[in-house]
Amino acid sequence: MRIWWLNPTIIFALLMTIILIGAYYIPENSYLSFYRVDKFIDESNIIYSILPVCCFVLGGVLAMLAGRGTKPSNAFSEVMIKKDSFIKMWIFVLFGFTMFGYAMWFLIMLRSGFSLSLFLNVLSGEPGAIYGIKESFENVAGVTSFTNFGIPFVILTCYYLFYNKKKIYIWMLAAVFLLTMMRAIFFLERLAIMEFLVPAAVVYFSMRAKMNRKTPFVAVYPIVGLVALVGFFGISEYFRSWLSYYVNYYPSFWEFIVTRFFGYYVTAINTGTLYFQHLGFHWLPFPNSTAEFIWKFPGVPDDAYSSIYGFEPQALINNTLATMGNPEFNNPSGLLQPYNDYGLFGALVFWVIVGFFTGVLYNHFKKGHTFGMMIYPIWLVGVLEIPRYFYFGSGRFFPCWIIILAFSLILHYNRKKLTSWRLKGVGAGD
Repeated sequence: MRIWWLNPTIIFALLMTIILIGAYYIPENSYLSFYRVDKFIDESNIIYSILPVCCFVLGGVLAMLAGRGTKPSNAFSEVMIKKDSFIKMWIFVLFGFTMFGYAMWFLIMLRSGFSLSLFLNVLSGEPGAIYGIKESFENVAGVTSFTNFGIPFVILTCYYLFYNKKKIYIWMLAAVFLLTMMRAIFFLERLAIMEFLVPAAVVYFSMRAKMNRKTPFVAVYPIVGLVALVGFFGISEYFRSWLSYYVNYYPSFWEFIVTRFFGYYVTAINTGTLYFQHLGFHWLPFPNSTAEFIWKFPGVPDDAYSSIYGFEPQALINNTLATMGNPEFNNPSGLLQPYNDYGLFGALVFWVIVGFFTGVLYNHFKKGHTFGMMIYPIWLVGVLEIPRYFYFGSGRFFPCWIIILAFSLILHYNRKKLTSWRLKGVGAGD
């Protein structure tokens, strides 16, 4: 399998190079005019953005060297054929949980006052209407999070379609995709569409490569994906902010979209720089930025962190944004968030570990090992999201990897070993 853009070390290094060059060289007056925020990135602190990138790449290279002895495995493909009924059961269970999650979303909205007229107001472009939909929704931890079961559902179903092309699975994917689109556009969760499309694309193109099926121009597909992403971003921003405000500010919609899209990434680096400059390194006594799932776990009180450590991190962040930044561009940059939790040296070690683990997962994905095949398609989303925020520690990613881990263990566990899951890897027949 030789698809360069599936390699996380390469795609991450390329992505961060483009973003950091833009963040550094965009003039200060452009930050003020386009994003209404001061520029905090300069020659004295840009190194703190470059070092984590280098550490991640170092970890990826070490993983590549360490994984040279990993044996290929056919276990995953054999499971798809020999344990067909078991795979179908998982697909339908995950689909059912996903539909339950979306059903709860809409029930909560209706209970909170959502109406058809509000929905039509969004479509007609009434200023502020889309925020009315979001305000009509109250997230219920552990219930609405069932929608995140859609991620392993998409991954498993996309793999299974290479072995069983029954239309029912295509219709199931289409249903989840439609609901995901609505969630992304009307609930301002654009990440949700990436959680569907990126894993589906990774599975599709990697499986075609494994089966020696040629895909024309596959090397330039990231450009196609970028154009599609900007286009989708434009659709969502059209309802979210263009009609209500920016139509009177920018000379054209396309200039607005390109500036806005790139701005979400460069301002994230700028905002992350503001945080460690103003709040300092390692200002959190216990990880919060990179371990969000702990504090958002179902049953954990909203004030758990403040009750233990005497302050609420988000309150300090909000105050910093309100007084020195721009709350509209509040992405903290996952690249710089580890500084909050672990300090300068700890953050760099952290990125070497993350880069190494990412490389290990990619190696297992290439070699056909079950856990790597299942987790890497969504893990790549986290790699692409690092410029904005640390996806791997988020509450939305936590149930996903738990489900995939459980799937791998249940499928391959026996008394002696975890077939196709160990670092060294073994074949299905070993």
